Amino acid sequence: MNFPHIGQLNRSVTLRRRTDLPTDDLGVAPAFDGQVQRWAKLEPVGSAVYAGSVQIDAAITHRVYLRAIAGITNAHEVVCAGRVYRVKRVTDLQGAGRFTVLEVEELGNG
Repeated sequence: MNFPHIGQLNRSVTLRRRTDLPTDDLGVAPAFDGQVQRWAKLEPVGSAVYAGSVQIDAAITHRVYLRAIAGITNAHEVVCAGRVYRVKRVTDLQGAGRFTVLEVEELGNG
């Protein structure tokens, strides 16, 4: 994977940490904290990556490129244009400390 070019971080995204809290009817309700706005590049993965990820029960549908950010885990979600994506994996692009890449699964509208 190469570094994003100037102008490719053109999507406004919200990063938020999801916590499920118990409800009175023995269910759970989501609560969100630590919301941060960032500019990102959002791209769908190819069919080979998607097929391989589904086989190991860790479906990856998109990659999100951000300027380096610490503390993102698989408890986070990305919201972009009304679509919600669950973080599956976090990596430092080329180990350079300049960009963070999130491999995410699209959950749908949220």
